[in-house]
Amino acid sequence: MSQTQAVRFFQAWDTYAKVVAANYMFHRELGEAIKDALRARFIERPFSVLDLGCGDAATFAPLLEGFALKGYKGADLSGAALALAKKNLAHLPCPVELAEGDFMSALVGSSAQDVIYTSFALHHLPTERKAEFFKLAAQKLNPGGLLLLVDVTREEGQTLESYYGDYCSWLRTKMNALDSFEQDQICDHLVNNDFPEPYSLLRAQAEAEGLLALPGAMPHKWHRLMLFAAAPQLRQ
Repeated sequence: MSQTQAVRFFQAWDTYAKVVAANYMFHRELGEAIKDALRARFIERPFSVLDLGCGDAATFAPLLEGFALKGYKGADLSGAALALAKKNLAHLPCPVELAEGDFMSALVGSSAQDVIYTSFALHHLPTERKAEFFKLAAQKLNPGGLLLLVDVTREEGQTLESYYGDYCSWLRTKMNALDSFEQDQICDHLVNNDFPEPYSLLRAQAEAEGLLALPGAMPHKWHRLMLFAAAPQLRQ
């Protein structure tokens, strides 16, 4: 999850730090799945990365260690978060570019990339804007490129209202390192700002733009890594 989104989502940096430290949103399991996906596709060749909603890059930067990178570009709305990201990404053996702005605008303005990554951000967009995201991602991926999408999804057949109630009930039971005020903050943001879709809808939107769905990871029923690949370039 990007730190900037976390500020909005949890209303405080310390609350987000508690969530990450306790692995409440399964960052560790999702991170391992991301590394596995990158190894499977890029272990023998360098690749470029576009990180949309990068925040301070604290959770994603370690996952890039050991890979041959051509370049990293990150975008986020928070200048303060980007200042931290600069430090967290300093160890990468490639050029690092950071830009302040929203992730959809960054995607529109991006050059072609081998990997596009975004974490716990897409669910803030309405359904039609999510379709636009997949259209843009398909245009910006190099042949054979990979879209890494970490996000919450509703269960198939679960209404949005049911998701709100079920998720808030779950977090009040499981996120016990948070006090009741912090839990209330999360639930208030969730009900007023989050619009998660079932995976089947997101997959249909991606496939409509020519992206191929790959096996991902789902350490918990609402938290998921979704993988989509651009078609490889045909040999002449």
